Amino acid sequence: MPDELVAQITPSRVAMIGTDRKPARCMSLAGEVGSAVACTIYDKRSSTCREFEASWENGEHNPDCDKARAAHGLPPLPPHWNDLPLERIA
Repeated sequence: MPDELVAQITPSRVAMIGTDRKPARCMSLAGEVGSAVACTIYDKRSSTCREFEASWENGEHNPDCDKARAAHGLPPLPPHWNDLPLERIA
C-alpha cells in the first residue's frame, strides 16, 4: 500500500485515507456510489479490501455487504447479481 494513501491510526495500524472518518469514502474509489465505481489501486489494494467479498460473489451471502450498501441507500445484492444488467443492481 503506498504510504501517501494511508493515515496512521496507531503506531502499528493504518487506514486508507477517507476511511478513517465518517462518512467513510476511500480516496482511491472513483465514480459515484449507486451508479458506477472502481478502485483506482485495485492491484495494490489493502488486505481489508482483498478479503471483503460482495454478497453471492462466491455463492455465499455477506451481511456486511448488505450493511455497506444500506449505508448508501442501496438494496442488498440478489443472488446471481453478476448475471443482471448494471442498472438492475445499482
